[in-house]
Amino acid sequence: MVATVRASVDLGFETTLIEDACATRDLSYEGKDVPAEQVHYAFVGALNGMYCAVTSTEDFLQ
Repeated sequence: MVATVRASVDLGFETTLIEDACATRDLSYEGKDVPAEQVHYAFVGALNGMYCAVTSTEDFLQ
């Protein structure tokens, strides 16, 4: 998700991320576990507004 959004911006596209159409998994680093939901919201939060507009499927289809 992150690499795709950033690459699209680098190529000059105006980008929208449909956040509920993305998936992730639990991650672990240096013995610290990060649940998938926290990974998802951290990445979406970091991308929102700076690299793309974030929306839900329902809002996008309206």
